[in-house]
Amino acid sequence: MQDALAPDVALRRSFPGLGRIAESITRFEDVLRDFVTMSDADTSKKVTRIQQQVREVEPSVTVIGQIKAGKTSLINAMIGAPGLLPTDVNPWTSVVTSLHINTPTPELNVRAKFKFFDHAEWDKLISNGGRIGQLAARAGADDELEKLRLQVVAMREKAQARLGRKFELLLGTEHRYGTVDDALLRRYVCVGDEDAAGADQGRFTDITKSADLYIERDDIPVMLCVRDTPGVNDTFMMREQITINAVRDSRSCIVVLSAHQALTTMDMALIRLIAHRQSREIIIFVNRIDELPDPANQVPEIHRAILETLEKNNAPQDIDIIYGSAHWANAVLEGKIDEMTDDSTESAINWTRAAFADKMDEWSAEQLVWHASGVPALLDALGQRMYEGPVHEALQKSARQALNLAQSLDVVDQVRILESDGQLNRTMTPEQLDAELRKIEAAAVEKLTVLTDSACKDFTNRIDQSYERFLDRATNSLIEHLQTNGEDATWHYSPLGLRMLLSSSYQVVLKKMHGIAAEVNNETAVRIAELYGKTFSITVEGFRIETPVVSYIPPPINLGQTIALDLQVSWWKGWWQRRRGYKAFAQDFNKLIRAETDPIINDLKTIQIGLFRERTQHTLRDFLQEQRELLTSALASSEISMEEMKELFGVNAWEDRQECLASIMDELGVYAD
Repeated sequence: MQDALAPDVALRRSFPGLGRIAESITRFEDVLRDFVTMSDADTSKKVTRIQQQVREVEPSVTVIGQIKAGKTSLINAMIGAPGLLPTDVNPWTSVVTSLHINTPTPELNVRAKFKFFDHAEWDKLISNGGRIGQLAARAGADDELEKLRLQVVAMREKAQARLGRKFELLLGTEHRYGTVDDALLRRYVCVGDEDAAGADQGRFTDITKSADLYIERDDIPVMLCVRDTPGVNDTFMMREQITINAVRDSRSCIVVLSAHQALTTMDMALIRLIAHRQSREIIIFVNRIDELPDPANQVPEIHRAILETLEKNNAPQDIDIIYGSAHWANAVLEGKIDEMTDDSTESAINWTRAAFADKMDEWSAEQLVWHASGVPALLDALGQRMYEGPVHEALQKSARQALNLAQSLDVVDQVRILESDGQLNRTMTPEQLDAELRKIEAAAVEKLTVLTDSACKDFTNRIDQSYERFLDRATNSLIEHLQTNGEDATWHYSPLGLRMLLSSSYQVVLKKMHGIAAEVNNETAVRIAELYGKTFSITVEGFRIETPVVSYIPPPINLGQTIALDLQVSWWKGWWQRRRGYKAFAQDFNKLIRAETDPIINDLKTIQIGLFRERTQHTLRDFLQEQRELLTSALASSEISMEEMKELFGVNAWEDRQECLASIMDELGVYAD
């Protein structure tokens, strides 16, 4: 048996995925650094801008789960900082908390930033008891609505009593701090202790919208953002939309389930939130297996149950499911595995014998418990997804920009060589070049607009038809139920069909709009490549313009938003006792579901499609501006003769520059693909 690993060593050894990110960025920066050494001042500035956008890549992951699933303990273990976020309060997190690891702070000496709701957001948050209150109001559940109203009034009075005259002044503002400690976090993101008079804990929590913490970790090799979220069973679902937005903003999502209550009814909200993401964007972490008496035999049973539930709820296939214990991981990091309870120790022995039988004689106790915790596997899987997603896209984007810059320089070099041999007679002026570029830009923007308008119109018609068909089917099902069972029997109807219809319609238009963007961008690149030849009256073998790729579009997470049909609570069942006559049932049901789902439909039509429109147009305009700068700079630079370039670089350096430029283009081509 080896000596026990120090906590930081144990953590560092679990980062192959994140290490791959760091190595790839470093290698790419080395290529760009070579580019700078053989460039003039203007080119160096362009390369430096490209370098900067790679350095600013901050992959993010949002952690979601039920209250008491152990999300916060897991995050502490993931970042190697046990005890950073308080875990002795249940629930501790009632605010989306973003941990920015190794990310430069937006302002000097700011390590914590807490943003408060503004007046409009606060009013919306507490009006009618939040989302549940809105549902209850539409369903006419007066008794339930009154209970919620009283709770909301109590919440408002509690917040105002805590903050006094500062309450109104704080809304819409921010608090910033230069340090982060336990007491600070408890004031802003922990649920307050209502029984403790004058307690400081939770003082600002009710009005805190988001928290951003900036933390340095030498043992984490990259920048990283980890978002902790309120549990999905947060009171009234008042912060459900905030959690939805946090999920939307992250490419990766960790769904934390509790081993001894995996996939309860509350977890269905989680399944709905992830159902419209790609499987490679999701990791399910089943936590607290330390509380299972026989994890070796119980975990396979839990695994089968989870797979069945995922399939029934139309979740993506092939989602990675990892089993472990944040408690075990933190015990290793704190050097306290000897202090674990007997039950936890027995579970750890049981699980390590089953999962790591071949390592029992090779690894130390700390290593076995660390790997049994599942955190190393989680970090590795997360790193791989981040590399394949946002990091790969950032490298590809930057490589294509750098390659276009290098090819532009190569064209100018060819021009100089031909001119020195008397084989070139140029006629293009800067004014003529500008006019040609304007023509290309106008044609590209017009085509993109016309084609996307047409695709959006088709999508709107398709989605409206799907929506109306769902309402017709649901209403007919309701009437059939009433005719068969009468008015006393409660009727259930799943909204899964509607979500599937909306999702499939969205995927169709998404594919179509990606195709449109690629077509327009490719045609524009070809026209610009032709313009190079026209500008310099030459044809360079193998010359082509690298086309831009539209950046990632977040999936329509609002499709997972809770609606009345998802809920099986007393007021929803009571809705039936308040209806008289089949006609009233059908009419009221139609109004209820339409009011519930209209915001989701509008989100697809406006936010999702609007986001794609914005990004495709932004990508095209950025590309056109980049090419304008390159061509204009190339035309001006070509006025410098080869003799002058040799004087500038030196004869030998000039020849080295040619070889170096060719090598750089080969290396950039690997990243650009």
